[in-house]
Amino acid sequence: MVLLLLAGAAPATPARALAPLAPAAVPASPPSFGLNSHLASRYPDPSSMDVPASMLTDLGVTWVREDFHWHRVEPRPDAWDWTFTDAAMRAILSRDIQVLGVLGPSVGWGTPYPGDTPNDVSYYPPDPDAFDAYVRAVVTRYRRYIHHWEIWNEPDHGVFWRPQPDVAAYTRLLIRTAATIRAIDPQAQVVLGGINPFDTTFLRGVAENGGWGSFDVLGIHPYVDPYGPEDGNLIAAADGVRALAERYGKRPIWVTELGWSSGPGDRDRAGLTDEQAQASYLVRSMLDLWQAGVERIFWYSFKDDPGNPYGLVRAGAGRTDYRSRKPAYDALRTLNQQLAGATFVERRDLFTRDTLVSFDSLRGWRRTSQPNGTLRLSDAQAHGGGLSAQLDYSFTTRQNDYVSFEREQPIPLPGQPYALGVWVYGDGSTHGVKVWLRDAEGELLQYVLGSVGPPGWHFISAPIGGTVEPGNHLEGRGNSRLDFPASLQAVVLDDMVDSFVGGGTIYLDDLSVIGGHEIYDLRLQRGGESLDVLWSPPGARVHLSTRSAAGRLITRDGVESTASAQGGQITVNLGPAPVYLIHRR
Repeated sequence: MVLLLLAGAAPATPARALAPLAPAAVPASPPSFGLNSHLASRYPDPSSMDVPASMLTDLGVTWVREDFHWHRVEPRPDAWDWTFTDAAMRAILSRDIQVLGVLGPSVGWGTPYPGDTPNDVSYYPPDPDAFDAYVRAVVTRYRRYIHHWEIWNEPDHGVFWRPQPDVAAYTRLLIRTAATIRAIDPQAQVVLGGINPFDTTFLRGVAENGGWGSFDVLGIHPYVDPYGPEDGNLIAAADGVRALAERYGKRPIWVTELGWSSGPGDRDRAGLTDEQAQASYLVRSMLDLWQAGVERIFWYSFKDDPGNPYGLVRAGAGRTDYRSRKPAYDALRTLNQQLAGATFVERRDLFTRDTLVSFDSLRGWRRTSQPNGTLRLSDAQAHGGGLSAQLDYSFTTRQNDYVSFEREQPIPLPGQPYALGVWVYGDGSTHGVKVWLRDAEGELLQYVLGSVGPPGWHFISAPIGGTVEPGNHLEGRGNSRLDFPASLQAVVLDDMVDSFVGGGTIYLDDLSVIGGHEIYDLRLQRGGESLDVLWSPPGARVHLSTRSAAGRLITRDGVESTASAQGGQITVNLGPAPVYLIHRR
């Protein structure tokens, strides 16, 4: 058993046992924490590729994601240059590291759009025949060594598919490219091109355009920065795409990019994350995603770009300078070294869960926004007996359809809870279940609890302590944060994908407040050894039971010490933000 006391609590205060959580998905394999290495596309000296490649071995990564940029291998039509890709592959593959190869983007001469530099990168869609010839050349050259190919990078993002994303055009490219790859290497696995999982519009479009059978792995990029892994609800990142896959065909999920910049960057102009927080987020995010059933995770990236410090290594004196390592480097190395071959046991925490709305009665609820649904009591799909709320909906436009059910008298939230959650019996629609909360400043703030999943009861939840995005600040003036005391004003079902037209039925039960202390313990097993990964933003004192006289305590940065056991317990004082790995027998 793992017991925790708040730091500074009186010695006589009874400790509370961590409660195990039932995850939505269970890891199917041991942890696999890889890296976007970018040697072939960003390292400028092919003669010294072994310098950064040797660091990959030191990091313990067994998978990297590498770009096979078209403009580098074919700068002019039928003029092939394999200098950089050959050097990078020799350095990486000789170290028994597997490669996920990214095909794309375009080269300037290979698009029909004027204004592109002929021998440089272009993000306009390519001439299909020219792209196919490039794919054939790359896959044929490396088919003995590389068997996983990602087609394009973020085709749903306006920067990487211009002038704007076009799901039909991307799906045509996906279908043809996948067929070419499989004809050359029948054992190859095709990976979808790294989409945003929080909006399933593009993925739904791939399916509707006949592309679902053309990929073997769902590649997603669940960036939540500048929020942290918990405030950003990262653990729920794959829920929507997983629910959609239940309808069209299950696929393994890979996170082919994930990261935080350690200072001002593309997604965090204010630089809210520093280097220590970046390292802590790396460990916590990778473990969250792995525990949630993501098969493989690739950190973005190996080295900082100027003005965009997502790397494990600082920008330093230039592209070949890998001397200045950030705390995140040690964090990834420690994670890979300590958890290699481990299996998941359970995730535990100290949160309390108290029912705010049982839905045994609907007195006091009314529909006030958009006549797109009804709410009534039902015993057809009761959760744990009794009654639940049956929500029938019909979304009729290709605009933002939703239906809200508000309280005549808002329900006060007790205390200052960390999160809200609700049990949902889904219909596989991936619609969003939201709540509207009114705070002490009079602001009306919206929180997305999660996606409607496949049939069966699922608990979805979201933290309510951070700053909401502008689109979720519905009324009032204030700081866009929930100031207590606060109250529940409405429950909302939103189509999320505006192109959706249709209806369905979901069930809701036991809307709950989640309170207590934000302390986590991920428990794993390897052979006869138990592993605990502990983190606590507020800080805590931890007691771990053990059968031996001592254990090993390893910090996120790889510093190891012996933790003595007294009375069958190891005691550890957690700091305000680091992550600890504890080995015990």
